[in-house]
Amino acid sequence: MSSKIGVCILSYNRPEYLRKAIESVLNQSLRPSWVEIMDNGSDPSVREPVKGWIEDGSILWKGEPVNKGVHWNFQKALARGDSADYLYIMHDDDVLLPSFLKEGVGFMSNHPELVALACNGYEIDSDGNRIGNLHNPKRRKNVEFFPSVGDMVNLYMKTFMAFPSIIYRGEFLAGVEVPSRFGQLVDVVFLTELARKGGLAYLNKRLFEYRVHGGQDSTVFKEDDWRLLEKYYLSLSKEFPGLSWRIKAYLARRRLSRYWKKIKRKLLS
Repeated sequence: MSSKIGVCILSYNRPEYLRKAIESVLNQSLRPSWVEIMDNGSDPSVREPVKGWIEDGSILWKGEPVNKGVHWNFQKALARGDSADYLYIMHDDDVLLPSFLKEGVGFMSNHPELVALACNGYEIDSDGNRIGNLHNPKRRKNVEFFPSVGDMVNLYMKTFMAFPSIIYRGEFLAGVEVPSRFGQLVDVVFLTELARKGGLAYLNKRLFEYRVHGGQDSTVFKEDDWRLLEKYYLSLSKEFPGLSWRIKAYLARRRLSRYWKKIKRKLLS
């Protein structure tokens, strides 16, 4: 029996990118079972460029009259896991390569222990030109497995998972909450806690394009968010005593790095 694959596109006031995102989903070599645009209070004009796909049934449009925040919208998308064996949640400014779903779903179907899979990708500028890689492919293994919370902690002390690249196994998403209090660093806590439900993995293949542009809020992380993340990691150091010294050393390095960046910004201002 074929798997049911759902795609949610989180949208807000970026019609010039939204159309490209939809096209990349509909051009997948493994077509999704359904595609839903979760628009978060955009100007009504944003719907116009995609109206044809809505009218012919290629996509569903679920719009909100006002913006309720990115975390609220992501939580809403997670709830769609009950309608798919595999759920992919993407940003409206990213682009999938044609084999993204085939490679990702195929890998997960061969590894039933996984609850989520991330991959590598290209960085693109506002015009869609490739300007680099999310991860240096030479510095990562072909496949990396993270079967526990401790393994995810070790991962984030060295590198990261690209949040908009992740495919989820739908059956594990019921009751999963987005820890919105962590602000811009929500993905670190969300994915670490998700490891309590099963394993996560990273596939070192560039299967999507991550857009880097001035409209993002991830270029500078807020100090308050870092402080909350520090408290979270300190709680994990108590839960996993074997990682305690490494966690504390990591937090000290991050604190020092932020301090010097702050000094540098003051000197340049």
